[in-house]
Amino acid sequence: MSDQFWTLYDFAETSGYPPFKRLIQNRLRERMAKLVQLHPQWDESDYVDYFVKILNDDSQPETEKKLAHWHLLAYFDRDRCYLIWRSWCRLPFYAAYAENLYALTNEHLCNREKLLQYLSKYQANDYRGANLKTYMLGVLRNVTRDHVNWESRWHLLCDVDINSRRKFQKAKERLKAALNNTAIREPEISQYLFAWQYFIPIYKNNRVYNPSRREGGKWPEPEFSDFVATAKDYNSQRFQPGAPLQVAVGAAVTPAMIQKWMNTCIDALQESDQIIEVPYDTHTNEPADPGDAGEQDEEKSLFLPTVDLALTGELEIIEQNLDKTRSQIPKSYRQAVMALCYPHRLALLTQEQFACKMNVHQGTVSRYISKYVEAPLVEKFQQLNNEKFNPTTYIKTFLTEKFTHLHRVNPLEVQLMAAIADLDAELQHILKLSYGQKLNINELTQTLSQNQPLSQAEVKEKLSLAHNQLETRFLTLLKQWQNNYIKSWLKNYYQNLIQSGLLKSFEQLASLEQEILWLRYAQKKDVNNIETLKSHSHAEQMLTQAKQQLQHLFLQWIDTNFSLSLEKETQQIGVIIEDWLSTNLLYQEIQRN
Repeated sequence: MSDQFWTLYDFAETSGYPPFKRLIQNRLRERMAKLVQLHPQWDESDYVDYFVKILNDDSQPETEKKLAHWHLLAYFDRDRCYLIWRSWCRLPFYAAYAENLYALTNEHLCNREKLLQYLSKYQANDYRGANLKTYMLGVLRNVTRDHVNWESRWHLLCDVDINSRRKFQKAKERLKAALNNTAIREPEISQYLFAWQYFIPIYKNNRVYNPSRREGGKWPEPEFSDFVATAKDYNSQRFQPGAPLQVAVGAAVTPAMIQKWMNTCIDALQESDQIIEVPYDTHTNEPADPGDAGEQDEEKSLFLPTVDLALTGELEIIEQNLDKTRSQIPKSYRQAVMALCYPHRLALLTQEQFACKMNVHQGTVSRYISKYVEAPLVEKFQQLNNEKFNPTTYIKTFLTEKFTHLHRVNPLEVQLMAAIADLDAELQHILKLSYGQKLNINELTQTLSQNQPLSQAEVKEKLSLAHNQLETRFLTLLKQWQNNYIKSWLKNYYQNLIQSGLLKSFEQLASLEQEILWLRYAQKKDVNNIETLKSHSHAEQMLTQAKQQLQHLFLQWIDTNFSLSLEKETQQIGVIIEDWLSTNLLYQEIQRN
């Protein structure tokens, strides 16, 4: 019985709840053990009365009152969690999301003053037929319902303090993160955020602070006039010097577009608190990143699947000619350099460890990787890019044809827009006006002369300077992107190679060992559940033996494929295997007997 007074449930570990450390939970358990020894005749209600009395006794030291408070929190915790999970499935809108409801109920349970008010009311009314736990669950249920009934979709989007720059920026970052978790990418994200910051004050002034609205009621649906006003502000401000580049590209927005964007933002915020299964790419076994994959434009300026195929072929040529390279690394071990110590998530060795095994300096390994693997692949990548486009022509086409009709961006356009954003604010402004608003040289001169008089010759000179600096910056960023792409591609390639070795080793396990690991890591069953499902009383021992056997088979695979023994690094290999089991086993198509 006493366990319910010290067990605090880890409701949402990744979000920082509950706010109790294991040390505190252990302290509660030890304290309950002493109370049970002192009062073996006590039942559940006696413990509850004891802790409530301590809370109401001002003569008690603060430490005792705090511990009594925590004991009561533990007493309510399991039923509170059950209430939340049940409500989470049934109640509407984002407010019913589990973590939000957990934080809400924490406000009423962890706040001692509020809890004491509820306890006093319970004692004063002498609720017959209902114990304290039932009473408190009723309180939490009412709190949850009141919260959900008051919330609305537009409250989720617009509940922002526009008078606080810090709070406004925090809300903006939250919305940006939610949009990033969806399929939305630039320039849409910046456009949505730019529209959002104008929509909030318009909606709140017209609807939330409207005298006809009942105070305390739900935030009402916006009217179309709110979107009309937002579109007007958006279009009038998008070419100003302080506006993001992404809002200057593309055509002018309409009220219907603003309405669609705001609803998309709400959908993204509602989804952001849910558990989202990460989509895995079948080629790399890495989480798919649409930003890396790129979008094809009409001219197919960059077709990354073709690039991947070409890079794979180039890497095969490199590996076939390893004997011809000049390096102090022994020829028989050169095949192992990239596979074992290139810095991906499942890298088995560091460069320093590999160099020590080869009796060479770490710089020898580093130079080998950069000179004989990365450099040829970067050269191949650049060659492919040069065959696809001419930088000067590409920039001119983008500015004249796509600047006002940009919908999705491919990787090259991402670098080009980043290059424009890196320009001086004045040069950015000139490009926005010239290609975004389609101003001719006379109109451009008149607009720029509003701040300081300029001649057409001076404006032409500035426009030419903007083009020259844009091309220089674009080529620099393009080179950086190519280098980073090759490194990312190599990490995925060799991580996939190690994962294939782990999977082959897994498939060599006995069927029972595969089953145990599958239950523990893919289906996330704890040891007690495994023992119940499999009718085995030593599941933990079997789990340990299965992992040891997997490690043994994996070390054999390494030795067979790379002629290198890693027996001395068994602890390090064990960490890698644990990582793979915890993260990747769920996404493998494993044929189990």
